[in-house]
Amino acid sequence: MLQIQTLSPERFRPYGELICFNEQNMDQFQVVLTEEILTGWRIAVKKVTEREIIFLGKHPDSRESFEPLSGIALICVAPQESPEDMEVFLLDRPVCLHKNVWHTLISLSEVATVKITENNVVSSDGYKMKEKMGLAVVEF
Repeated sequence: MLQIQTLSPERFRPYGELICFNEQNMDQFQVVLTEEILTGWRIAVKKVTEREIIFLGKHPDSRESFEPLSGIALICVAPQESPEDMEVFLLDRPVCLHKNVWHTLISLSEVATVKITENNVVSSDGYKMKEKMGLAVVEF
């Protein structure tokens, strides 16, 4: 069974970075990530209603940010070499994935919305899970 983890820079490092303000830097405007791209970028808003993990995607030529807007979303991520070795994080802070990280979103609330920023031109690879995976809240 997959366990939902809280986001931390250390735990999420294999998949990307957290997007956050560095309180030790005195600048009020901080550029936290940059990427050289020739195609521009785009911002989208995704309505997340899925409750099972069926399909993962990855982008070999684009990083991708996920920023929670409403509801409760989880981000499911896995290394390029082994998409079945998934980790699940509560998406309660913005993150930016590395290129080639398998990922999907699922919702714990009826609907969640997530802002996504990525290159304007994105190629995608897909992976269909061997079995559907659902998540359950377990009481201890």
